[in-house]
Amino acid sequence: MRGLLLIILLILTTAPVVADTGSLRAIVSNSNAPPYALFDESGDLAGGISKDILEALASRSTITLNFLPLPRGRVEQWLRSDEADIACFLSPAWVEQPELLAWSPSLFTTRQVIVRRSHSLSITQLTDLLGKRVGTDRGFSYPEFDAVFSQRLIIRDDAISLQSNLMRLQKQRLDAVLTVDRAYEYHQQQFNSEGLHADPLWTAPDNVYCAINPNRPELASRVQQTLQLMIDDGTIQRILLRYQPAVRNE
Repeated sequence: MRGLLLIILLILTTAPVVADTGSLRAIVSNSNAPPYALFDESGDLAGGISKDILEALASRSTITLNFLPLPRGRVEQWLRSDEADIACFLSPAWVEQPELLAWSPSLFTTRQVIVRRSHSLSITQLTDLLGKRVGTDRGFSYPEFDAVFSQRLIIRDDAISLQSNLMRLQKQRLDAVLTVDRAYEYHQQQFNSEGLHADPLWTAPDNVYCAINPNRPELASRVQQTLQLMIDDGTIQRILLRYQPAVRNE
């Protein structure tokens, strides 16, 4: 009897950990700028667009939601290796092997912007940045700039947060900062950094998606269908409006 118990214990302790079909392991990286992810002083996820969308998704799907704090650079690997199930604020254009992941419908669009000091010249084309040092988010991909970054024609300078990049821009340690419209507008509403101006990137707005674990096709299909319903009934739009900066009178 004792031998049988030892065998059972050995099986239980050596068996691989698999996801419960009733759970959703969601990655929200702290490198996602507010309002996409909001963290408290302890580093715990406290709010933001990604959190609100994922909580609404889990509630509608009657799935238990577990948040995973993970650096942006490890997101794709964890999704592909069945260590996580979903990560939002992504695009097939921003990952190395999009064909190896499942994808949600497009949730909304975002526009990339280039922030500069107000007194500097407008940035309207790639050549305006040649030889310049540009602040970027650590772990993020910038398809329009990858070639010039790799050739050092434009200097990529990573930081952990948009706030850090904008502070460096104000101190003239950077020539410009790459970010997205909602993140910059939200930052300005909270901090109103003076002496800065955002030029829209010359490319079309980007569609934003959730990337999904491809190893659980039933869960992936369930998530895709629920997110489509949330788009159709206006849930996603209402979440975005919660974080829409108030219009300031000049």
